[in-house]
Amino acid sequence: MLGRFFLDSWYSEITLPKSVLFDFQIMTLSKRSKSNMKTAPIPQAVLGNYDGSSWSWHLKRNISISPSQLALIFCALGLVSLIIGFAFYWVGASLILPFSLVEIAVLLVAYIYNAIHANDYETLTLNGNVIQVESKIGLKLNHMQFVSSLTRLDTLDHMNQLIQLKQGQKDTYFGRYVHANLRPLLAKQISSRLLSNHSY
Repeated sequence: MLGRFFLDSWYSEITLPKSVLFDFQIMTLSKRSKSNMKTAPIPQAVLGNYDGSSWSWHLKRNISISPSQLALIFCALGLVSLIIGFAFYWVGASLILPFSLVEIAVLLVAYIYNAIHANDYETLTLNGNVIQVESKIGLKLNHMQFVSSLTRLDTLDHMNQLIQLKQGQKDTYFGRYVHANLRPLLAKQISSRLLSNHSY
């Protein structure tokens, strides 16, 4: 019993520094991750651009692949599906080919939809006492104009809400194409420029 007591004590003395070291490593990694989050660069589109006379915020849809690259991928998938369909049709399974044609039609519809929305954007321009908001969603182009001194900018209670600009009964929303976590900062930037513009 006494030998087992000394053995357990020796084992706990050996494993305790390892657990402390593990906790220290976890704390170090968490601090590094927090510091990396704090030092993450803010997109220029959120901060806004000043050309000497007006402020503007131009936001566009984040697309990781160009329409031409997507067309090549869809063509390759359609060709493979067509080859498989004709191969089964050649051996007598004639019902496979219609499904291959349906797959190609679905790929074509998906590509057309993506091409229509590939250039979606929204722009807010503050020039003097005029606010211009322009947005393109699919084939629809919207343009609205506000008087900055009469416009209220609703700040966000929740990160996933859009920024609302309202003047009387007229209102519009801004911030569709920016990450939800950056919308409060975007609203703050626009609001500060509006306030500084009113002070002149």
